[in-house]
Amino acid sequence: MRCATALTLVIILASASAARLSAQVCDAFPSLREGRVRVSADLASYTYATALGVTLGAGKDLNAAVAVGRTRDSDLDASALDVRFALAADIPFSAARRVFLCPLAAYTMTFGPNDYLLTRQDYRYRDLALGLGFGVVAVRIPGLAVLLTAGFRESRLTTVRTDWPTVVNAYGLWTLGVGLAFDGVLTVRPSVSIPVGFVRPGQRTDYAVPFGREEGEASLGVSIGINFGKRH
Repeated sequence: MRCATALTLVIILASASAARLSAQVCDAFPSLREGRVRVSADLASYTYATALGVTLGAGKDLNAAVAVGRTRDSDLDASALDVRFALAADIPFSAARRVFLCPLAAYTMTFGPNDYLLTRQDYRYRDLALGLGFGVVAVRIPGLAVLLTAGFRESRLTTVRTDWPTVVNAYGLWTLGVGLAFDGVLTVRPSVSIPVGFVRPGQRTDYAVPFGREEGEASLGVSIGINFGKRH
């Protein structure tokens, strides 16, 4: 996994030096080439839980992002705090800059739930993800761009639980999204994510999945992002 991490980072940095990139196309957001930063509000719905978060992204040739969110299962009265760091780049395949391939790396730390199910069990998660995305600018007219995206990432999840052995396992995540970008400033992005390789609860005691996704279900999400600032 360390070699894969290093290889992905090398690909990202090499891509940035080889061409001027309009990062974020593979994430269904418009380029930050003209702006400086993007702030987005993110919502995801799972079978028993809901995740809310805020993401701050910045960059030009490369894109870096930090996100903070909360996942809550109201039936169990349990919640967790998520903090994520990500680095990505978009590699254009044509002079028209309509088709992109995007290597990415992300690291997520999750704190909680604590006192889970009225026990003294506290949970901590660490998730290192590496993957590739594919983006297409399907429509580009004055005032509107439509971006189509798909991607896959492989995650290595480490779960630490009170008075329980540390568990490390892997899973995959497919994502599909559509971004509607208005004037390159406001973006509405519905999406779906589909995990693969999950083991259902009760089948194995030495296997864990991210909090809120215990059923290994597909989930729907929506993000609303705004670009701020102008480059001189």
